[in-house]
Amino acid sequence: MRSATLTLAALAAAALLAAPGPASAQPSPKRGSVELGAGNYTPDVDSGFAKPGPYEQVFGGGKGWMFRAGFGYALYSGVGVVEGGFRSGYFRRSGKGIVDVSGTDVRSGDKTTFNIIPTSLTLTYRFDWMAEQWHVPLAPYARLAAERYNWWVTDGRGKSVESGATNGWSWTAGVALLLDIVDPGSARDLDRETGINHTYLFFDVTQAKVDDFGSKKSWDLSNKDLAMAGGLMFVF
Repeated sequence: MRSATLTLAALAAAALLAAPGPASAQPSPKRGSVELGAGNYTPDVDSGFAKPGPYEQVFGGGKGWMFRAGFGYALYSGVGVVEGGFRSGYFRRSGKGIVDVSGTDVRSGDKTTFNIIPTSLTLTYRFDWMAEQWHVPLAPYARLAAERYNWWVTDGRGKSVESGATNGWSWTAGVALLLDIVDPGSARDLDRETGINHTYLFFDVTQAKVDDFGSKKSWDLSNKDLAMAGGLMFVF
């Protein structure tokens, strides 16, 4: 009898261990993502001028920083995720204006500022199958985007002296590192309490061609070089 009791107890314990956890322990459905990031950016405004061009003369030749935020809605979730989304951001560069004195360009003492608000309609594929199924904490991704860069130039008093918008397209390739592996328990708690499935640290490169599709009348706001960016992405 004692042996039978021990056997039943062992079977009950095994059944409890094998039983699925409560529904709250299951990952919540994936609906999309939100990302915050920043990267280097130098507009190719001087591409049609002899060096140094007007942009370099006024704002210098170094790289600036463009800050971006975006969200994506999951159109497909299976072997990876396909998201349609929207991104925007901000870029600002200040310098001293140039005036024409008797046919010679002379730097003035007046401050001028070049501002850009980029907007993008995006289509992204993220291969998160390795992280979801194989526990490899990497998710490579690729993105295509339709771009519209809204820009304006202000004088020393903050008054807009010129403005416009330039359209184009871009491609992006990157990889996201799954941060859940640092503390899986906290990641599960975050999912249960907020609906955030995963948190990623991402790095990518982007080539943007923003010149109104070759128009000679528009400012060329394409990346002068490949733009490198990084940031955080939250999948919910």
